[in-house]
Amino acid sequence: MEDAKAVESLLEWPGDLLDRITGLLAKVGIDLAPLWLQLFLLVLVAALLVPTLKRLRARRKKERAPLVAVAVLALVALGVVIGLVDNATMPGRVAGTLRFERLQDARVGLLDFRERTVSSGSGAVDTASGRFALHYSPLVDGRARKLRVSAPGCRAQDFELSRPQLRAGTEAQWSYRCVEA
Repeated sequence: MEDAKAVESLLEWPGDLLDRITGLLAKVGIDLAPLWLQLFLLVLVAALLVPTLKRLRARRKKERAPLVAVAVLALVALGVVIGLVDNATMPGRVAGTLRFERLQDARVGLLDFRERTVSSGSGAVDTASGRFALHYSPLVDGRARKLRVSAPGCRAQDFELSRPQLRAGTEAQWSYRCVEA
């Protein structure tokens, strides 16, 4: 039970510190991209891992850190690295076809985990075929989570984008119905 509390406090510390750093930066108008947040977290976890490793071999039993604490911190660091590699190898293009009766009015965009638009360009849809292609930077912005379709006078509709769907790079079809805003 005591080991679990030690691990829990170790996991809370880098998250709380990262929240404070991003809060301080937000106060001065700096909003960091997910890439930088992941790198900051990796640095914080690595910095915490070094003293935890030293405490693993402390002479006094009371001062020792449990082995599970080192394993958990190493797994968090590994998870961040895996996430960075995953984002770096993710295709930066999402394409498909939109079915909508007023294609000339339709706009599409990609949203991140904060529901911010990460796609570049106007988000216009081809008025004859309904085809579109959106580009973004998965390494910097993280993977796209949703496709947002909107039109003037209509409520926007979001479609979930799964990791396998993005990886496959296949062009999907989406149907949009205007629900008045």
